[in-house]
Amino acid sequence: APDPLDHFQATDLVMLDAKDMRIAARVRRPGYSMLYPNQFTIRAQVPSGAETELSKIVNGYGDWMFYGHAGVDGLSLQNWWLIDLRAFRASLIRHGANGSFIRMGDKRNPDGTCFKWFDIRSFPDDPPLVVARG
Repeated sequence: APDPLDHFQATDLVMLDAKDMRIAARVRRPGYSMLYPNQFTIRAQVPSGAETELSKIVNGYGDWMFYGHAGVDGLSLQNWWLIDLRAFRASLIRHGANGSFIRMGDKRNPDGTCFKWFDIRSFPDDPPLVVARG
């Protein structure tokens, strides 16, 4: 994606079809898939105070997010999901309504960055969060 879309609208890839699709992308290092097989994370805070991916996504940017776990060789993917960010936002808006709760939490790294983690299994079935997986 062009730098302005990457920097300000949570877009790493752009697919041109009848409508452009803005896709955020994140691949975790090898080993995390075994530790957190049903979890995806989104950067929520950086020491500089710059706007983060979570803020951009919550503010309506991005259509999908490709989220993968690198294989032990560092070149392959152990598993991946294509997440519908509209369904993600809808689930956050409805979080807690009708007894539906998303399992999520915060993870702070030693470098001062913070990530919000989400358990895919806790999202409602409708609208579907995961549109493809591998």
